Amino acid sequence: MSIKTFWNILLKILGIWLILSGFGVIPQFIWAFSIFEYRPDGKIAAGLIYLAALLFITAALFFVILWLFVFRSGWIINKLKLDKGFDDERIDLNIRLNTALTIAIIVIGGLMFADSLPELLRNIYSAFKQDDLVRKDPVTALIILYLAKTTIGYLLMTNSRMIILYITKHNRINETE
Repeated sequence: MSIKTFWNILLKILGIWLILSGFGVIPQFIWAFSIFEYRPDGKIAAGLIYLAALLFITAALFFVILWLFVFRSGWIINKLKLDKGFDDERIDLNIRLNTALTIAIIVIGGLMFADSLPELLRNIYSAFKQDDLVRKDPVTALIILYLAKTTIGYLLMTNSRMIILYITKHNRINETE
């Protein structure tokens, strides 16, 4: 495996992990939005606008990280000169890019699933303990979030092949441009 391929794999894995771990920010935004109450005079509090702008900036940052690390990892390698300064041109690892990415996505999905399932069950238990599952409460939003996070983790573990095909297809398109 060449050094550039090694860095390519490492950056893609890092990008996928950063994005998936970034889902932990969502409950904080949901909670912050839930503390703002409707004002009868129709004015929106400055804090709500600030929070919405912060949410937009955070989401944009996550998309830029995803785009750079997963789809433009070659650009990062070239700009940071990560493949320069090595004595050898090759690293003796006999593993293909697809195999390494498959392993990484399955591990990341498993970690995401294992991290979110207990939180999902805890929030469901808390909601049933309160005897009001449908009220406007951060607990309901957290149940939805952790259900989505658990589902995404499960889908990553079981459908890693489709994700790898999408990433490699997108990389081939970028390399031809």
